[in-house]
Amino acid sequence: MRVFLLEKEAISPYILSKDEAHYLKRVLRLSLGAVFASKDKNGVFYKATLMDKETLKLEITDEYESLLLDGLSSYKGPFADISIAIGITKNRKYEKTIRSLTEMGIRKIVLIKTALSEKEIKAHDMERLMSIVREAVQQSGAEHPEIIGPIEFEKALESDSDISLILHQNPLSGTMSLKEALERADIKTRVYAIIGAESGFEEDEALKAIERGFRPVMLNTNILRAETAAVYVASSIQTLIQG
Repeated sequence: MRVFLLEKEAISPYILSKDEAHYLKRVLRLSLGAVFASKDKNGVFYKATLMDKETLKLEITDEYESLLLDGLSSYKGPFADISIAIGITKNRKYEKTIRSLTEMGIRKIVLIKTALSEKEIKAHDMERLMSIVREAVQQSGAEHPEIIGPIEFEKALESDSDISLILHQNPLSGTMSLKEALERADIKTRVYAIIGAESGFEEDEALKAIERGFRPVMLNTNILRAETAAVYVASSIQTLIQG
């Protein structure tokens, strides 16, 4: 479902930011007096009324279904509990990946520093990234994912998931397909997958992950870009578990 996400504290009258006003006027093309569902950062729903170009009237409500911003159909069943960790790719290519993962409903997204990845993300880049995540949530109706990182590779191996996977570009002892790795998984299974940046992982990194209980997986497909591989893996896991 698609609702309008409030950037600030939900105080009525609510003064729209320039981005919020632009979204309502230019993207959704709402007229003055329009009534629609909105939600704050705490998950509280409101009946929002567009009073003028800069102001909303907010009223807390539990009956928001009829106030959704569109009639688009969406999956109403449970989503698989999937966490995806990705190596920091060059030229901020991770932004498109994280946008797609957010729209898919991935619960947790972790940015990791590996031997073959970029090592740092500047503060303004993180601010831009969080804005992209918010836009993806707004567009798709997904729940806001937990964003973690950037963190060191070894820290990324700390997992309490039921199944942990490392995607590696070369065969290793015990390498399996994604289908084999998830053979006994169901909708309640917590799955965590880590995917490298350009050139993947160094072999010693993969071996460390395996020592920590990660299952080594190779994809039965062509050579994929790092940003494509993360989305491919996430969507494949989701499809295998949710059907």
